[in-house]
Amino acid sequence: MKVLSWNVDGTFPPQGSPAQITNQIRWLDSLETQPELLLLQEVNPNRRDLWQELLTDQLGYETVRDTLDIAVEQGNSNGHITAIQSELDLLETTTGIELNETTTRTESDRSTAYPEKLLVTGIEYGNTTIEVWNVRAVPGSSYPEEKLTILELAYEYIEEADEKLRILAGDLNTPQRELADGQAITYGYQRDADLQQRGVTAELKILKGLGHFGMIDVFRAQHGYGDIDSLSVSHDGRRIDHLFASEDLSPADCWYSETGATHSDHAPVLAVFDI
Repeated sequence: MKVLSWNVDGTFPPQGSPAQITNQIRWLDSLETQPELLLLQEVNPNRRDLWQELLTDQLGYETVRDTLDIAVEQGNSNGHITAIQSELDLLETTTGIELNETTTRTESDRSTAYPEKLLVTGIEYGNTTIEVWNVRAVPGSSYPEEKLTILELAYEYIEEADEKLRILAGDLNTPQRELADGQAITYGYQRDADLQQRGVTAELKILKGLGHFGMIDVFRAQHGYGDIDSLSVSHDGRRIDHLFASEDLSPADCWYSETGATHSDHAPVLAVFDI
């Protein structure tokens, strides 16, 4: 199974760019094999019909789910799209995760002002059921608390939910940089004193803590650590777009596409699983 996650930079111009979207679809169409699972972030709601038409009619994705209506309802900018091909069966869709009846936390009203940044789908590939998280953390420089809330909600939901096979991918806006020994320098250290420890903890739990649930950083599992070169950078000299997955899904390869990065300000991350 091939998976692609990509921040498609739908913010500018505010009304969305049909030319950019068309070029992105052409690039996807040029791939030797199409991803069975496509996870897009920062999709402009003003161009929903165009995305839907091109994904279904040109690329052949049979099922498309999105959070674009939620983005509009919240008065926010962009949402997500998760698209699947015929090899996959869609089981369920959840958006705007809240920690309430499904969890045991006492903070039963925890939620985010950006629910469109969390799109969770259940899919079935053959006899394998997978929970898929399409996530974007808003920039901490503009929305420090909301960024942390999004990361915390994702981690805590997975921590408290039943153990299952999962993929979590998207633009997480972390880390600031990675060291050759595998350490991650988070943006939490740049936050004000009242958010600093919370920030460091929230970012590191997503970057390093998913291993408690059998999930790995697929790119690093394939390539190890060391100096970041141009082919392992996803945005502005940093690797902030990620793909984590349950190790039992048998990831076989993972890479960032340099050619895909010519059509957005983020490079797509792709992975292949031998399920």
